[in-house]
Amino acid sequence: MSDFDREEAARVQEWIERLEAFVASLDGVEGDDAVDLAHDAFEAWQNLARSSLTEQSPSALLIFEALNVLAKVAVIVAVDWVETPDARDRHTPDSAQRLVKDGLEGVLRACKRWLSTGLPSSEDVRRRFAEAAAEVQESMCAMSERSAEMDAQDARADVDPYGAILIHNVPERPDIAAVFTKICSFTEEDNTRYAEAHDRLRRMIDSELSQHISDEGERLCDVLIGVLTELRDRQLSLNDFDAVDERRRRIRSALISFTAALQIHEYQTVRGARQILGLERSEVDKIKELFEEFKKKSFEYRWLEALRDALQHGDINAFNWNFKVSVRSEPEVTITVNRAFLLEFFKENRKKPWLNQRELENLTSDPSVLHMIASVQPVIGSLQEKLDKILYPDIAHDAATVRELISRFEGKEGVCCLQTGPGLTRRRLAPPHSRLAPRVLAFAENYGE
Repeated sequence: MSDFDREEAARVQEWIERLEAFVASLDGVEGDDAVDLAHDAFEAWQNLARSSLTEQSPSALLIFEALNVLAKVAVIVAVDWVETPDARDRHTPDSAQRLVKDGLEGVLRACKRWLSTGLPSSEDVRRRFAEAAAEVQESMCAMSERSAEMDAQDARADVDPYGAILIHNVPERPDIAAVFTKICSFTEEDNTRYAEAHDRLRRMIDSELSQHISDEGERLCDVLIGVLTELRDRQLSLNDFDAVDERRRRIRSALISFTAALQIHEYQTVRGARQILGLERSEVDKIKELFEEFKKKSFEYRWLEALRDALQHGDINAFNWNFKVSVRSEPEVTITVNRAFLLEFFKENRKKPWLNQRELENLTSDPSVLHMIASVQPVIGSLQEKLDKILYPDIAHDAATVRELISRFEGKEGVCCLQTGPGLTRRRLAPPHSRLAPRVLAFAENYGE
């Protein structure tokens, strides 16, 4: 064996060891995508060996044969991913890894034989290089074609960003949690009509600001029930002053939150009408008048709002409280307005003309805060109905628009969504979307019945 052959045999041995290490490293590769695994393996080997492909030699042929195997596997997996509709039948990362290993181990077996039977001749190396180069080129062309097809699909999806999308299950494919199906496309104008009508109905149905009042009322009730339960079950002793103070602070926090919810309802309703819904000034003024009228008519509402100002800007203890325990009756928690403090706090009140101090002065006792809350909560609903007529004057039209939207889904069952960006492609199986609220769809379908 010539010196050149010995040096080349040493290089072949070196690359056999490198390829063996590369194959062993595949065991540590993790991923959910067979295509990515095959592509990453091809890229990794190419980057590792590219600088050594400077001439046609047995060691270079080993490198190139391995690259050819990886290119073929990448094509097999990519074509399988595109052309196999059932995910259960596609290559998995494990099966793709097996293909890679089997192919590379075949290269290793052939090259190891060279060390015992002799290196291939220069003519054999040139011939095999030409064959492998043609095969690699064929693989690269196939991958480029598939990539171009998907690029074209992505490009078509980019100019089709609106439509009705259904998220649904496929009974015959239990392995898939949900499938996205585009039912039809919308124009941008239709999409805007549908989205805005749905959003207006959702805001009206949810009435989040008035619901916030109910939520804070329930929170206060929960705190009171908790204290009453502790008193009843003898878990709280009135002689434990620290524990009693802790319960009083809980009640105070819940009371502050409830009274604040009343003012939040007014302020944000007016702000939303002006800035979010863009109503005319005259319509906003009508909303303000409704709140002013409500304050004039409801003693409880106006003085609860006054209590809120006193609690937040005067003294957080601007109320009276009492816990009562008796062997003859159920325990009681009493919360009353501190009339003396409120009268002093609003002594010179020019910004709230609807507050009549004399009506507080004429009372024979401090009014019960809990009775005031119980009286005001039901009438908040009637106030909200009047507000909704101004805030959402086109309810009938919006309901009709949403019914039109529902019809675009062709009666198919699933989660109805509006597409909000580039559409479905092989690369983008879950396009950008916003779900339509079932409560809004049900309201629209039943409106007017």
